[in-house]
Amino acid sequence: MRAEMSSNAVPEDAELVRRCGEGDQEAFRTLVTRYHPRIFNLIHNLVKDRDEADDLAQEVFIKAFRSLAGFKGQAQIYTWLYRIAVNRCLDWLKNRGRHPEMTLERVEVYRADEAHLQSPGTADAEMVQRELGRALEKALQAIPSDYRVALTLREVDGLSYEEIAEVMECSVGTVKSRLFRARLQLQRMLADIHEDWKGA
Repeated sequence: MRAEMSSNAVPEDAELVRRCGEGDQEAFRTLVTRYHPRIFNLIHNLVKDRDEADDLAQEVFIKAFRSLAGFKGQAQIYTWLYRIAVNRCLDWLKNRGRHPEMTLERVEVYRADEAHLQSPGTADAEMVQRELGRALEKALQAIPSDYRVALTLREVDGLSYEEIAEVMECSVGTVKSRLFRARLQLQRMLADIHEDWKGA
C-alpha cells in the first residue's frame, strides 16, 4: 500500500531536477507545466504584452533547460526560474526603452481621499481612480528598475523578502531598502499630484 502511494505521489522539484539532469524530458515538461503560469504572469506584469510574454516565457524555459546542468540546488527551482525571467525581462525592456508597469489596485503605496473615492454619490470617483492609475504608472517609470522589479515581485507575485533576495541575488536588507525607497518615492510623487488636484 505504501509503495503504491509512493509511486502515485507528485514528484518533488528536487527529484524532477535530478531526472532532468539525466536527460529525462518528461520531467522537464512536468516542471514547465508546474511553473509556466507563475513565470508567464510575472513576465506579463512586467512587459504588459501577452504575445511578448508568451515568447519570453518560452525563452526562459529554453534557457532553463540548457542551464539545468549548472543548477546546484542552492535556491528553490522556482526562484531560480524567476531570476532567469526577471533578467530576461529587464533586457527586453532596456532594449525597447520601456518600463515595468503595475496597476493601482495591486500596489499598496498610496491611498487618496478614500471617503471621496468610495462615496456612492460621487459622480467622478471612477474618473479620479483612472487618473490615479495613470499617475501611478507614470511615477513607476521614474523610479530605478531594481525598485520596480522588487515591487512587482512583492506586491503582484507575493514573494517573501527571502525569495526576492534569491531572485535578485542580493541580501534581504537590500530588498527591504529597495521596497522602502520605492514606496517612499511613489508616495511623494502621487501626493504631489493629489495636492495639485485639490488645488485645482
